Amino acid sequence: MSQCIMCATTPGAGVRHRFAMLSAVKCFADHHGCSVCMLWGVTNGVAFCRFEELFAPVPGVRVVNLSPEQLSEVAHCAKMSRNIRAGGRVFRVFRPGDTPNGSLFSWDLIPSKALARLTAHTWRQVGALPAARIRAHTKVYARAHGIEARLGVRVRVEEILSRTRRPRRIMRELNETVKSIVRIPWYTRVFLATDSEYIQQMLASHFKDSIFLPKNFDTQEPTGRYVQRQDKDAMVTFLKEVDCLCHCGRIINIGGFLNDNSVKYKTMHPPYSEAAYMHMARR
Repeated sequence: MSQCIMCATTPGAGVRHRFAMLSAVKCFADHHGCSVCMLWGVTNGVAFCRFEELFAPVPGVRVVNLSPEQLSEVAHCAKMSRNIRAGGRVFRVFRPGDTPNGSLFSWDLIPSKALARLTAHTWRQVGALPAARIRAHTKVYARAHGIEARLGVRVRVEEILSRTRRPRRIMRELNETVKSIVRIPWYTRVFLATDSEYIQQMLASHFKDSIFLPKNFDTQEPTGRYVQRQDKDAMVTFLKEVDCLCHCGRIINIGGFLNDNSVKYKTMHPPYSEAAYMHMARR
C-alpha cells in the first residue's frame, strides 16, 4: 500500500474545492496509514495567498506552497506522465480504475474521490481552521455583536452564467433570492455574508438589526458590484465571515461556504419559518 499521497488542484480552485479534495485523500490515507502532502498553488483561485496566510496547520498534512509556474509543471506531469518525482521520491499518478500501490499523486477532485471510495462511501470533511490572527479578530467581533444569537445569512452569487448554482449574476435570480429571505421578520438579528453589494444593501434595508464585515465591491457588472475574488483582503474577510457564520445560532446557506458541512444541523431551509422565533430564545 502507498507510503505517501501527494495531491494538488487546478489553479482556479477555491478554498472549498481544495479542502474537498484534501478530505477525500485523507480518508484513504488515514485508513491505510499513509502520510499526506498537499501542494498548495499560490494562484488566482485563492487570491495568490500562501496556505499559512489563511489557515492553521492541518493535523497529519504537510503543505507545500507552489508558484503558478511550479503548479503548471505539476499539472503537465500529472496529465502526460505516469510518474512524478518530488523530494527524492517517485509518486505514481493515480487515475480512477488504477490499483493503488506505493506512493501516489492525485490530481484534483475526480481521482481523489475515486481513492476515497476505495475505502468508504462517505467520508468526514477536513475542517479548515482559519489562521490564528483571523480567529482572534472574529472572536472579538463575535463577542461584541452577540453573534451566537444571530441568524447567519450567506448568499454566494455565481459569476459563471453557464453553471447551475443559483443565484447567478442575473437580476431576476438576485431578486428571487432577496424575496425568499425578506419573508423573515424585520426584527430578526442577522449577520450578512455575501459577495454582492446589491444583496447586502437589500437585506440590510429589511433587517433593522443587521451587521456585516466591511469589504470592497470592486468588480462592476450590469447587475451591480461584486467582491473581487483575486483580492487578498477579500479572501481574508471571507474567512472571517466563515468563522462568524459557524458561530451563528442558525444559518441560511445559499451558494455554500467553507466548513458548511460542519454546521448542517444549524442550517435552515425555505420558507425559513423558524427564523421568526429566534428572538424568543434569548428571553
